[in-house]
Amino acid sequence: MKKVVRNASTLMLLLIQCLLIFPCFASDAKPLPVVRFAINTPGSPPYLYFDPEFGNYRGVVVDFFSSEQMQSKYSVRYLDSSRARNELLLLESKADVFLSAREWLDHANIFIFSDAIMLHASYMYSTTEFDGPFIPALNPNASVCTRYGYIYPVLQQYFAQKENGLIRMNSTSQATMATMLAKGRCDFAIMSEQNARSNMFSKVFCDTAFYQSPNIISGVDLVFVMRPGLAVLKQTIDQALVSFIESGALQASIEKHSGPNQFPKQTCSATE
Repeated sequence: MKKVVRNASTLMLLLIQCLLIFPCFASDAKPLPVVRFAINTPGSPPYLYFDPEFGNYRGVVVDFFSSEQMQSKYSVRYLDSSRARNELLLLESKADVFLSAREWLDHANIFIFSDAIMLHASYMYSTTEFDGPFIPALNPNASVCTRYGYIYPVLQQYFAQKENGLIRMNSTSQATMATMLAKGRCDFAIMSEQNARSNMFSKVFCDTAFYQSPNIISGVDLVFVMRPGLAVLKQTIDQALVSFIESGALQASIEKHSGPNQFPKQTCSATE
């Protein structure tokens, strides 16, 4: 019996020495590089948005970085920011990546861009049906709900006109834009179809009908914008994007975060 105890004590002593001197059982896996992702807080579905119910960020971006190819190589930390600050954060090396279009940037010649992840197609929305394509010049002095800090290339010249142009009504989020449109505080709202589907079919707009213009106002490719020096990250992202898109994961993610709804969006009474 004493021999068994002695052997056990010896084994325990050897194990302690092993752990202290030679990390026999310690994992030799190195921590994954951290990617600091700047967000236009609170974000917008389906791209990237904060979900109060889950208490974290969700969306296509999260699903992409959670894919096997990306998750095995990088850890992502999401930083609350704004469109106006995102470029500055990258220039100061305080963030690494954000989602945008080249056309929306002030310093596009400085950054590195991934391949396109998806098309951002913007439409005009109204609470009354369109009788034809939306033509800015034929809607003088119409008020348009917009997102603060966003650039709308096709409409900029009309916003800048002092007479018979378009009146820009800034909001902090697409949800607020939809609310303002529903309450008649603007004649039109401009946003991507995904944003509109995510917001305008909410139960809070049960008594409001929303219509989408028959024509796309502008279409730009969304890309991951990276600070200089992250060529390896770009290569990894581009390779992962091919699989994410071709496997159908991108489309599934869009549908999950946008929902299956299609315009026109009718009132609840009209759909019963």
